[in-house]
Amino acid sequence: MDSTNTQLLIDAAKSIIDNAVALQKGEPTGKKGMENYSHFSASVHSFQVYTFIDPEFESFQPLKDFKQAVAKFDEHYSKLRYEINVKADQKASKPDLEALQEQFEKLKQAFNG
Repeated sequence: MDSTNTQLLIDAAKSIIDNAVALQKGEPTGKKGMENYSHFSASVHSFQVYTFIDPEFESFQPLKDFKQAVAKFDEHYSKLRYEINVKADQKASKPDLEALQEQFEKLKQAFNG
């Protein structure tokens, strides 16, 4: 795997983590909640785009595990995409945030090998 491509992917994954933390600690409802979810969602999209720049990424298990952790965390907040009055359960999302952070560390270790 190309080191430039892996660094782009790690940077995009770090953006997901930063936005996930902001989402988990921020307003769980309303306009601010929707705004935080929008930032998280945009960083996930950017990350997904970067996964296509290197064909080796498709079969890289730590990357698959990270993507799965992102999807699991997203389940707690995806309703904020369309509904302003819905409240996200931040307490319930905390274990999935921790799992996401753990998978990020494993992804970094796997790339830096």
